[in-house]
Amino acid sequence: MLTITISTGQRAVVRRDGAVVAVLGAGRHRLRWPFWRRSVQVVDVRERLLLITGQEVSTADVPGIKVSAAATWLVSDPVRWLDEATDPIESLRLSVQLAVRDWLATLPLEQALAQRATAALVEPVRLDVRRFGIDVIQVSIRDVVLPGEVRRSMLAVATARQDGLATLEQARAETAALRALANGAKVLAENPQLAQLRLVQTAAAGGGSVVVKLTS
Repeated sequence: MLTITISTGQRAVVRRDGAVVAVLGAGRHRLRWPFWRRSVQVVDVRERLLLITGQEVSTADVPGIKVSAAATWLVSDPVRWLDEATDPIESLRLSVQLAVRDWLATLPLEQALAQRATAALVEPVRLDVRRFGIDVIQVSIRDVVLPGEVRRSMLAVATARQDGLATLEQARAETAALRALANGAKVLAENPQLAQLRLVQTAAAGGGSVVVKLTS
């Protein structure tokens, strides 16, 4: 017998005369004679990351942006992984590119930037590459590069928004101060004795003296 050892995170596809006879998990396994009629192909089934950079796409309102995408995936069926495509990783890459392009085309830029990781990207890719023995865990947009004129426009909008917020906050502070003054004046008008007391307190704090004439 022939003994083979399969590491954790691997699967071994055993064939006899080209036909699959077993898929082996981690551990030591013995293959029966005749050995020359058998073949063993080891497949890595650990989680992997596929990066796609520099893809030019368009959103619903902005053309010509460049995006980078990432797909987390693993081999779920070693036999299909080996038999269904000559280059299953390239098939996965193409599927991710098409899903990203189609998804972004339906969204305005601001919404697309806020939803970089979404099930709307995972499901179409997962369904498309399942036949290659691939299971897709996550697909997300990593980086977005905007055309220069769009970046300048967004910066101007953000600056104007911040200026508006600062002006609004200043107006609120001034309104609150005026309201406090008005309330204080009203209280003093209704209570003359408080006005005299406040005057004495102010003089004492300043180190001066005040002569107060009391009226009956």
